[in-house]
Amino acid sequence: MKTQSRVVVIGGGVIGVSVAYHLAKYGWSDVVLIEKHELTSGSTWMAAGNCSFFHGNYYCTQVNMKSVELYQRLEAETGQGTGWHTTGSIRTADNPGRMEELGYVYSMNRCLGLDVSWVTPEEIKAMHPLINVDGLIAGLYWPDDGDVDPNGVTMAMSIGAKKYGAEINTHTRVTGIESTPSGEWRVSTDKGDITCEVVVNAAGLWAPQVARMVGLDIPSIPGEHTHILFEAIDVVKDRDAYLPLVRDPDRSIYIRQEMDSLILGLYESKVKQWYPQGVPWDYAQTELQPDIDHVADFIENGIYRFPIMGETGFKHVTDGPITYTPNGDPLVGPAYPLKNFYHACGYSFGVTQAGGIGHHLAGWIMNGEPEIDLWSVDSRRYGSYANWAYNHEKIEDTYPRLYAIICPNDWRDAARPNRTAPIYEYQKQAGAVFGDYFGWECPNYFTDDPVKNRENPGWKRNNTFDFVGAECRHVMEKVGLIDLTRFAKTRITGTGAETWLNTMTCQKVPTKDGRIALSPMLDHNGNFKSDMTITRVKDNEYFCVTASVGKCHDQHWLMHNLPADGSVCMEDLTYQQGCLVLAGPKSRDVLASASYNDVSNEAFPFGTSREIYVGRVKCRVNRMNYVGELGYEIFHPIESQVAVYQTLMAAGEKFDLKMVGMYAMDSMRLEKGYLAWKSEMNVHHTPLETNVAWTVKLDKDFIGKTGIEKQKAEGVPRQLVCLVCEAEDADPWGYNPIFDGDAIVGMTSSGGYGHRTGKSIALGYVPPDLAAPGTRLEVEVLGKKLAAEVMAMPLYDPKNERMKI
Repeated sequence: MKTQSRVVVIGGGVIGVSVAYHLAKYGWSDVVLIEKHELTSGSTWMAAGNCSFFHGNYYCTQVNMKSVELYQRLEAETGQGTGWHTTGSIRTADNPGRMEELGYVYSMNRCLGLDVSWVTPEEIKAMHPLINVDGLIAGLYWPDDGDVDPNGVTMAMSIGAKKYGAEINTHTRVTGIESTPSGEWRVSTDKGDITCEVVVNAAGLWAPQVARMVGLDIPSIPGEHTHILFEAIDVVKDRDAYLPLVRDPDRSIYIRQEMDSLILGLYESKVKQWYPQGVPWDYAQTELQPDIDHVADFIENGIYRFPIMGETGFKHVTDGPITYTPNGDPLVGPAYPLKNFYHACGYSFGVTQAGGIGHHLAGWIMNGEPEIDLWSVDSRRYGSYANWAYNHEKIEDTYPRLYAIICPNDWRDAARPNRTAPIYEYQKQAGAVFGDYFGWECPNYFTDDPVKNRENPGWKRNNTFDFVGAECRHVMEKVGLIDLTRFAKTRITGTGAETWLNTMTCQKVPTKDGRIALSPMLDHNGNFKSDMTITRVKDNEYFCVTASVGKCHDQHWLMHNLPADGSVCMEDLTYQQGCLVLAGPKSRDVLASASYNDVSNEAFPFGTSREIYVGRVKCRVNRMNYVGELGYEIFHPIESQVAVYQTLMAAGEKFDLKMVGMYAMDSMRLEKGYLAWKSEMNVHHTPLETNVAWTVKLDKDFIGKTGIEKQKAEGVPRQLVCLVCEAEDADPWGYNPIFDGDAIVGMTSSGGYGHRTGKSIALGYVPPDLAAPGTRLEVEVLGKKLAAEVMAMPLYDPKNERMKI
């Protein structure tokens, strides 16, 4: 075994082998993979091997697409059989909510160019004669889906990895990992140590134990999963072509052909966690004891949908462990706060995604950036709150809902409340209905009866619509209070702070005390990395604010770009400071009544920051907001939040101050054309394509400048536009195809209803020649094309007068 390597991949399941294969194939041949037993002996051995394009996320669908592409050619490349069968697959619906989900997926898949079509119950029956279609409304059909032999595809990639120079060591267990003074990693095993630059934790069932070796607590816990192979079925054996895989998510089952019979897979109502506090190191490729009583109801579901299984005995019941995370998606990418340590674990659909994630993670490691936006699986989407105990509660809810209807704003109660602002009880008393944002409880909207008026989530306008509309109009006419305590807040200090921040953002850092700058951070290609506001507090001190969900992501980027000379220091203020926002034409009146300072427009102009007293509490107040009205962001010591809140509410009583939720804020930001991180601002777009191109200052050096200059020279390929859609009861949400005639010319990035303008709005990217106001296009929502018109941004208050009064 080598003692020095560029990369060490820990784990010899299909995920780890895929990462090693792709790294070696793409040129990083100095790769060592360590597996404590044989390859595939963790969870891979018991996988069903289904490979579907279906995923509720646009970019994860691309990961699945890359897997299928690889599996179809891998045998020719390596000589090892993979068992690939192109069978097609059908996903059924037996209720209106599921039809909406399939409509969203259909439109999203069309953006990706996938071959997908609607099928009627009669067409489903013709494709799969053994199915009982009673109760089905329709389904989606993907003719290019298939299945693969998990062991075969893993072995094929291992042959490929070794062919390209990687070293694979089986029966070798990692016993410890430590950083060295040189900044490298020392991986200790029972056969010696390896020093390397990069470590990839692809340890599957044992990923939490590996993570703990470097001081991390990751939310991944094994649970038992069952699938059943039936005895031979004559009508299956006698067929010339493979039957399509069928997923009936409303019965939480899937059925596919396996040789001369059928496999039934199921996700029961309660997960059986398996060694949740740590899988024994000596476990390997051993079946667990099936619990037929535990899965009996779902076997009955399978027999209902495929009656022939009721006439056939079980040939084999496979019960084995697979891993689950709080939302069922894996943990991938850089491990906060470490350097050159990556995760590729937490997979419950590992074979489906292995080929794709190996490709994308290899590129991420080699190039420093992912090829596509992988935020939905980025391990940094969780903060410190997402520990083992949190996930222990969370997967009890996640597992039985793996086939639940995918829809926006489906806020689940498990492991909540977790992190609350000091005014949480006041928000509850005011009728808040909460959402969970990076572990924070934040009001989505307010109602007189939070229980009766709890949100009914779905793809169409729901029971929150009128409440949100009332909040938006209240902000427009009077004044609202929004809790944004969850903002990620960072203090940057030091003699090198200004110079360094100027390299971190394409915007120029403010040079006057109290000035604020919208300051996008870009990756090395010039695409959006993060959205940040920078306030100059005083010489050598800056106050930076980014999105709450991006806290670990953004601070990770900042800390690993700090100068080595110690001239810049970072301090996380997120949990030390709260933020309450006043917004609306009466907000200055409220602030004037609550403070001892002059807050007139002359003394406190738009785009500036001041320290003022709100009641007895000294606060940093930024005159800006995310809704496009006169407003103020009031940052304050977290321990003083109740006092600040009480002062503001008392001062605001005569101005009819009311609390406002996240849904109203998002509606209003759409009307203003304000960009959202990981919607408009992701790794596929640069500022030059948007309405914040003015933040790019090419007369200075910054990360991403070369990419920006290249795009400027070659021409911007697409432009962000605001589209007003002729919607009835379903607004765009994002990832909707944009049509010019029969041609898909772009895709929405986000959307919703603008209550101040009374318009259904989509933001999205189209070719520049279609970006002129007045251009008529169409946006497909839930499978239906809606007429749409490009409008000048911002749609609301186009001269930006209201926020500057």
